[in-house]
Amino acid sequence: MHIDRRLETIANLVPQGCVLADIGTDHAYLPVWLLEKQRISRAIAGDIAAGPCQAARTTVAQFGQHEHVDVRQGSGLKVLSPGEADCIAIAGMGASTIISILEDDMELAQSAELLVLQPMAGAASLRAWLCSHGWQLAAEELVDDAPHFYEIIAAKRGSAPAYSTAECAVGPLLLAQKHPLLGKQLERQLASCRQLLENMGRSERARASEKYKEIEALKAELEVLQNGKRSDSK
Repeated sequence: MHIDRRLETIANLVPQGCVLADIGTDHAYLPVWLLEKQRISRAIAGDIAAGPCQAARTTVAQFGQHEHVDVRQGSGLKVLSPGEADCIAIAGMGASTIISILEDDMELAQSAELLVLQPMAGAASLRAWLCSHGWQLAAEELVDDAPHFYEIIAAKRGSAPAYSTAECAVGPLLLAQKHPLLGKQLERQLASCRQLLENMGRSERARASEKYKEIEALKAELEVLQNGKRSDSK
């Protein structure tokens, strides 16, 4: 079974031998691949829609994993019982959707040992939310699969340091480990700031707003981090 680099990177953050809950499973590629590699003991594959659940059942049947994967239709974490899964993976959704799923069933989320999350957008807000709601960042990864660039975040229960806005935007663990794609990540975040400032700069009212000042401050912080990285590479 072949999976793309995004899913394989997510899979590599899932602990060996765990029970995995894959929320928004779609075709159940992640849990089936992990089972085929004997990396997890069993899985719950959940999705809110009937179509993806049927696609998941087809994949499970194709690879003969029906005894090890339970496909369940339902909203978010409501397909689980507390403590049923050691690791919860939520991938391919916006950060706001991931946050809503976790907030809607905090007891279930907190009962897992690890969250592995891959937001399609808004990773900074997801990091900030996790760190202010009793999780600490356990691992971070980047995947450059042109034209897509993915951020993957693993979090476990515990108190987190007070990260700056720039650290949340880039990824504090990516910064600490000097990830090979850190330069591209910094440039992406800076480009986003420049675009926002350019758009807001057309309005006098927007230029006078607190939001404009916050983005200017973030841009300045990111430039410091970028210059620091350039110095390190010399």
